[in-house]
Amino acid sequence: MKLNNWLNRVLENRELRQKKQWEFIERYNSPVLSLTINIPGADKLSPDAQFIYGVALKEIDLLGLQEIDKNLICKQTGCEALFSFKTDAQKLKLLTCKIEETHPLGRFMDIDVIDEHKKILSRKVPRKCYICDTNAKECARSQKHSITQLLDFISKTVDDYKISL
Repeated sequence: MKLNNWLNRVLENRELRQKKQWEFIERYNSPVLSLTINIPGADKLSPDAQFIYGVALKEIDLLGLQEIDKNLICKQTGCEALFSFKTDAQKLKLLTCKIEETHPLGRFMDIDVIDEHKKILSRKVPRKCYICDTNAKECARSQKHSITQLLDFISKTVDDYKISL
């Protein structure tokens, strides 16, 4: 029953996030950047997740785009952020994909871009699994790796990044 309640909260939060995204689009008629942290398991506010969230916010700020509005929030279902920028949605998607693909912690960041017509811009290449580099969705569906394996990998990657600073 506990798992069912957790899944309901996650699904409700997803619906609420989409509602907020659409409100931003309607209010500002500009693309929206939606950030969540891609961490498996129920602890979405772990120190690693919060650290990755902080790094993601800094990387978004470094894009140097003209920000119209933002909404930052952390709750049991995880930390998330919405930004409205004065820029082209395609350009924003290219910039955010670069963060996801090149930053040492980028693979743990889920940065969606929704254009002014409420269309989510998809990435050209599917994400790869953290551990084995095959299609991430296929690995997740088959539960090829345990949550412990995934969390250990994330923790080691975060630790390695901190050491490199």
